[in-house]
Amino acid sequence: MNSRSGAAGLRRRFRIEWIWVAALASAIIAAVVLGHWTQPADDLLYDAAMRIAPAEADPDILIIAIDEPSLATLGRWPWPRSLHAALLERLALARPESVTIDMLLSEPTPDDSALAAAMLRLDRVFIPAQFVQPGRNGQAYDRIDPAPALLRAAGSVRHANTAIDRDGTVRSAALCFAQDKTTPPYPHLMTQERRPARWPSCQQPARLRFAAQESFATVSYSSVLRGEVPDALITGRRVLIGMTAQGLGDRYPVPVSDGGNMPGVEINANIANALTGRHWVRQPETSAALLLALAPAWLLLLSFWRIRPRSVNLLVVAMAVTVLAGSIIALAFNLWIAPGPALLGLALVYPLWGWRRLQAASDYMAGELASLEREEALPLGGAGPADSDHVTRQAGQLADAIDQLRDLKRFVGDTLAGLPDPALVSDMAGRIVLTNAAADGAFGKSLIGQDAASLLASITVPLGTEPLRAYLANPGGRHIEFEAHDRRHFVLRRAAIASADGSLRGHIDYLTDITEIAEARAERERMLQLLSHDMRAPQAAILALIGQQGGEIDRVRIARHARHTLTLADNFVDLARMQERPFDPEPVIAADLASEAADSLWPIAQQRGVQVLVVDDSDCAFVAAERESLFRACVNLIDNAVKYSPDLGRVTVHVDLAEGAVQIAVRDDGQGIAADILPRLFERFASARTGTTVKGIGLGLNYVAAVAARHGGSITARNRPEGGAEFLLTLPLDE
Repeated sequence: MNSRSGAAGLRRRFRIEWIWVAALASAIIAAVVLGHWTQPADDLLYDAAMRIAPAEADPDILIIAIDEPSLATLGRWPWPRSLHAALLERLALARPESVTIDMLLSEPTPDDSALAAAMLRLDRVFIPAQFVQPGRNGQAYDRIDPAPALLRAAGSVRHANTAIDRDGTVRSAALCFAQDKTTPPYPHLMTQERRPARWPSCQQPARLRFAAQESFATVSYSSVLRGEVPDALITGRRVLIGMTAQGLGDRYPVPVSDGGNMPGVEINANIANALTGRHWVRQPETSAALLLALAPAWLLLLSFWRIRPRSVNLLVVAMAVTVLAGSIIALAFNLWIAPGPALLGLALVYPLWGWRRLQAASDYMAGELASLEREEALPLGGAGPADSDHVTRQAGQLADAIDQLRDLKRFVGDTLAGLPDPALVSDMAGRIVLTNAAADGAFGKSLIGQDAASLLASITVPLGTEPLRAYLANPGGRHIEFEAHDRRHFVLRRAAIASADGSLRGHIDYLTDITEIAEARAERERMLQLLSHDMRAPQAAILALIGQQGGEIDRVRIARHARHTLTLADNFVDLARMQERPFDPEPVIAADLASEAADSLWPIAQQRGVQVLVVDDSDCAFVAAERESLFRACVNLIDNAVKYSPDLGRVTVHVDLAEGAVQIAVRDDGQGIAADILPRLFERFASARTGTTVKGIGLGLNYVAAVAARHGGSITARNRPEGGAEFLLTLPLDE
């Protein structure tokens, strides 16, 4: 088994484990949602969130509290109903919107008629009935109505049962009480005429979003009775009369009570507040609750394939905080999303996946280490310390194998680095992953990551780019020779890198620098050209002139051809010598050297009536020069100017200073330089083609260019606008 197939097997194992973890976690989360297993914890979180985001209290609700000061003033409870009648008489004068008496007045008393008369003076008065569950004698409930006189004055029966959760806390309100399926439900005492758009299920209380404790306007019962409360404080408000004193027992734990209890009348005020301001807390349907509970777990499961294990820890914490914050924010919009199932899912998925991933990784390491030790004959050491766990021992064996493979890689790298020629190792994408010192020296040190084919094509001269790319696309065991922009020549061989199973993993491009061989080959070609054309042509002309019949031998033309042959030979020899001997300059006056060169050509110029004029504006400047080679270069330039000047023409040799250098400008009055040869004027044996005739330039100007470069200067040529050619030889001053 090779490492690639082993890695593929590990990926399959991971997929199977992932599916198993996802299925198990999803099933457990669904069971938690459907079975409400986390409801106790969710209720505690709900209570904490309720304290963070309480509802706003309706300012139109007023509580008349039967509080401790009232008991101290009016005596022990219960009070005679004549006091309640007096209170209602007082309230009738202030004209409230409605009055709700949050007290059970089921026992008839002599004062009932007075209280009923006072109730009739108010527009809307509501009193509760009580439904006791279970009822007596096997009944589902017992209904306890107010005293008959009071019931007739109120007009309808409304229940005031308090919905208490299993932990004893009041979080909801039963907006209706259903006697059975055949009779209409009894509305809650606080519903009055404000009925919901549709009645909720009477078996499912509606969750309240409580206002903060003691946030409703409250006045003392005795203060109202004594007329101490202005009518303006009562007019138009919904008045609730109920007990708030500690000893009267009508108090219940609520989410915003902070460990204390809330009076029943204040709970009813919260119900009225919810009915007025729509502060009912909705809960998602079962399908939506399942989706919201599963979403964090599935997001975490998907992230296992994309992010590192270290980042997963932060993601789990971030998702848990997000779930809690989302529940609190949703509660501010009257929606309660129980966070328990989602948090349980996160707490379940992370360790489950960690366990199964660790087991799969351990099994993979065991198999790969055994295969490596068996196939590669790498001794991986013993089982490791006895006080370490199984995975730690496997990690130790893996570290040993990595160390040995690292040593092997270093050996390969050192071998590659020791190669004398550039070598590039590229991956399947063609990106360079390894180089040697020769490659860094030849192409730069920023090679890693570059495309090997593009790099090689970029250093190749334009004519060789397409053949090179074709070779790289299909090397076929062959090699290719190409020339770089810097005139170096290389032989490129591309070899494939195969893995243990024979699949292609990359390529090695090995370049051999054959610049010296290429130059020798080019030199041989130039020698052949010199011998076959440039030196052969004047010799053939001499023989033709000597062989003429019936006339005198044209000695002048023979001398000219012989001199041309000698010049070619001298230039060729001087070029060869310059390549072999070191540069040994001496101070030379540039103007004097130019004058000497012009004087040496005076006989030739005199024959055609060409005037050679030397102008010195250099103030007798010195240059560091090899006198012989620089003299010959000047002779070549002036000789060319004389040769291509018309009879009776003029050649000007101007010596001047410019930007810290000496410039020797040679100008003639000829026809100028052909446009097709001007770019190649200083190459060896450059030629201009006219029809089938080849006009050779020879070695003269190439020799001048070599002398200029040897002296650290330059030579340029141009056609003058007024006619003729100009050659500009620039040499550095001798300081």
